[in-house]
Amino acid sequence: MSLKEILSSFNGGNSSESIINEEFARIAKHLLYGGHFRVMNSKNIYLEEIEFYYHEESGSIKDPIMYHTNDHEGKSLPYFKLGRFNMHTSGVDVTFENEEKKFRASFLIRAYSVDNAPKETRSTYIYDDMFDMGIPFDEAIEIEWVEDVMSDDIKKQLIEGTWRLNVPEYKKDDNGCYAKDENGKYKKEETTEISDNTFAYGKKRYVKCHKPWRFIKQH
Repeated sequence: MSLKEILSSFNGGNSSESIINEEFARIAKHLLYGGHFRVMNSKNIYLEEIEFYYHEESGSIKDPIMYHTNDHEGKSLPYFKLGRFNMHTSGVDVTFENEEKKFRASFLIRAYSVDNAPKETRSTYIYDDMFDMGIPFDEAIEIEWVEDVMSDDIKKQLIEGTWRLNVPEYKKDDNGCYAKDENGKYKKEETTEISDNTFAYGKKRYVKCHKPWRFIKQH
């Protein structure tokens, strides 16, 4: 499948979280095992770990950590066209938003490998590997999705998601909506508990987000 076919097959918009979980698992299999990026016809980039982000602007499923939303930016944002790269402080997202259904969706390239090199887990390093090719100013950057053949074993394999790195759970009010502080920022679930369900970031510890939207390729 082409990358656009994979992303456009996503069944989102006013859905349930359980259905979104199933959809991300299905799409993750194609992204991790069914193809890779080729840059300037000379470098192959394979996805090793990806994290999904999904937010409904007018629906019930919210994702407070997601950057490209009206809530996060405090203003009405245009929708990205299907299959656009969005560069930000955490790395590179590939977007598949839908203006008609009013949802934002993307996956972050959390870890990747280049040709036969070891897996790179520093997500911002992809700036250099994907875009810094010493390209002349008068030539277009060519990045294409190349389809790979999935083995029968992979096709039968169910892949499971896990928590997204450094993404906390957010507090909810009595109505089940995410709560905001006096500055309009969503409140994170802080804790002092040290367990598999918490993580430290900076000088604080947080409860992990329950959404299983990170997928890791198994070799």
